[in-house]
Amino acid sequence: MIASFGQRLAQWLEDRAGLGPIWQAVFLRRIPAGLGWAHTLGSATLFVFGLQVVTGMFLALYYSPSPDHAYDSVQYITTEVTFGSIVRGLHYWGASAMVVLVAAHLLRVFYMGAYKFPHEVTWVAGLILLLLTLAFGFTGYLLPWDEKAYWATTVGTNIMGLVPVVGGFVLRVVRGGAEVGALTLARFFTAHALILPWLTAGVVGVHLYLLIRNGISAPPDADTERKEGALRQGPGQGWRRWPWNTPHPEVHAAYLRRQQALKEQGKPFFPDVLIKDAVVALVLLLVLLGLTVWRGVPTESAADPTNTVYVPRPEWYFMFLFEFLKYVPGELEGLAAIGLPGLAVLALLLLPFVDRSPARHPRLRPYGTALMSLALAAVATLSVRAFQTTPPAIAQRPGEPLAAVQQAGRALFRRSCAGCHTVDGSGTAPGPDLSGVAQARGPGWVHSYIENPQALEAGATMPGFVPAISHQEVEMITSYLMSLHGPPAPTPSPFQEFRITAYQFGFEPDTIMVSAGLPVRLIVSSQDVDHGLAIPGLEVVAQISAGRTSIIEFTPTRPGDYPFECAVQCGTGHARMRGVIQVR
Repeated sequence: MIASFGQRLAQWLEDRAGLGPIWQAVFLRRIPAGLGWAHTLGSATLFVFGLQVVTGMFLALYYSPSPDHAYDSVQYITTEVTFGSIVRGLHYWGASAMVVLVAAHLLRVFYMGAYKFPHEVTWVAGLILLLLTLAFGFTGYLLPWDEKAYWATTVGTNIMGLVPVVGGFVLRVVRGGAEVGALTLARFFTAHALILPWLTAGVVGVHLYLLIRNGISAPPDADTERKEGALRQGPGQGWRRWPWNTPHPEVHAAYLRRQQALKEQGKPFFPDVLIKDAVVALVLLLVLLGLTVWRGVPTESAADPTNTVYVPRPEWYFMFLFEFLKYVPGELEGLAAIGLPGLAVLALLLLPFVDRSPARHPRLRPYGTALMSLALAAVATLSVRAFQTTPPAIAQRPGEPLAAVQQAGRALFRRSCAGCHTVDGSGTAPGPDLSGVAQARGPGWVHSYIENPQALEAGATMPGFVPAISHQEVEMITSYLMSLHGPPAPTPSPFQEFRITAYQFGFEPDTIMVSAGLPVRLIVSSQDVDHGLAIPGLEVVAQISAGRTSIIEFTPTRPGDYPFECAVQCGTGHARMRGVIQVR
């Protein structure tokens, strides 16, 4: 009875909609034999994309894309809406899963040589999907409107502004103004929720059509390729030819014959392969639910554009670029941030049109395989290094706007100082933490120390700057450091302290730079005989006994250079003992 009803319904639909050929082409097509679980990556990506669309529509019902209400609406979804935290968690972790799956699918296609005839256009569509997925991640990053979202978007859009000639225009179009604000949030939401989904759906449709039309690529088999002569580049030519040489027409015909033979040995998509895809989709759903319950969705405090010390960190899939830019001189950042990724995308886009060698097995494509593996290793290394060296965000007193010179100083600090110093109170970097430097030292001392640390501390090991920074840039960094409000130093000294060692014929160090108006403490040790220390311009005279340490304190009021020398009572044998106090 039920079967009879189903047959009549199917016939009714067939008479009116003609769905039979579509069902035959999509669901009853045969899949080549020998495909493994790696070939489910495409269907897994499609499942996660559908999950993102469904959860995104649910979130859009409650989300308000305005700086005044965005953060509160996200918190409302998480804490008040029934299953809101679950839906938001699925969307959050699904975004990362989407990046992983699209990238893994693309890598599987590359290593198996599946981008070659007749799948060149399919490869291009897949690459476009990867770029759209990254665009989803970038535009969706701002929507929670917390500290991480705001500052990471600020840095990301600044990179767009580095594009030669059109950078400023692109930056204004993306942000809707000079700074990240209400227009930026509205444009990112529009792109994320309206423009990108339709573009992605269209490209997915093209990708699926090409996949159904041309069939799934036959798995590579080096021995079979050699036996069938599928690696011949031309009549009488061996397989070791340049990849861009046009293969003999028989090469394509041999591949299609092998693909058809594997299809005949394979199984239909429905129900055999579809069940396999469904199992993978179920596992993915359980993993995303597990991450949602276990980790939740990390959310920071609401965005504060006046936060002067927040250290932005992009999403994990952009961390390699974030780390790479630390090693690039400032004047080349635009070329590195835009040019190198652009060249990489262009190379991948042209790959199937340049590499026309019939070799598909990775063993028969050693150079391409090795090059891709090296690129993956570089990305992984940079990403790990970025997580190790990028300090976490730090607290700051609200309501204190950052002046323009301090903003410039913050940018310079991240470029030139963040590799050795933290400003979060953790002290996890090689150099000392600078979050409390404003409570321990004055701006003059900090400026002088940055320019010439050995002059203030004989044993200072701070390396030079690469690239070198100017006096004005040092002043910007100093201004930024003075704006920090991290924990104060444990026992800040009111004095500018310096240790001096007096030998029979000299002082070490012999040049000391101090700030005018701040008290100075000289801790002088004699290594051999009694000494007398005199600084006539500062009215300082002191005796240092052999083998003892003396403390000399004074406060310089006027800038200038003040020579110090061995006092008169030391005799002519110490005539060469000279030094200078530089007051700035």
